[in-house]
Amino acid sequence: MRPAHSHATACAPTDTMNDRAPLTDDAIAFIREQAFLIVATADAAGNSDCSYRGRQPRADGSFEPLVDMPDRRTLVLPDFAGNNLFNTIGNLLVNPAIALLFVDFVRQTTWLVQGRATIDEDAQSRVHLWPDARRYVVVEVAHAQARADAALPPLVLA
Repeated sequence: MRPAHSHATACAPTDTMNDRAPLTDDAIAFIREQAFLIVATADAAGNSDCSYRGRQPRADGSFEPLVDMPDRRTLVLPDFAGNNLFNTIGNLLVNPAIALLFVDFVRQTTWLVQGRATIDEDAQSRVHLWPDARRYVVVEVAHAQARADAALPPLVLA
């Protein structure tokens, strides 16, 4: 038996959220600083999947960008070779709802970004940002919401 509140519903934008689309300057600055995100998707039946996505290191010791934000309505994340289960990509092919959670443990703040995703199979379209990406998830942002949460433990990334 599946819970009444499925993840497919949780990924879909709701009327109760602050409408921050297009992305604000604060959201863009916060997201650009983050080292990782959690991506949430669901299949056609509403069964959810959450995955960690982190920055990829470059040969010089710097890191590739976590995401690209070509405009205030679009967020792009790379898809690299992984476990070959294709949970995120497979889910998005049947259900384009997506949620991205950016967590800053130092500031005890999160940004939740929700929208609809498409898959860009042209691996060369953003090779200048992510040389090893196989494809890209392009998110049309519907909502973005910040939350400062005292329940989030104050941690410092090593």
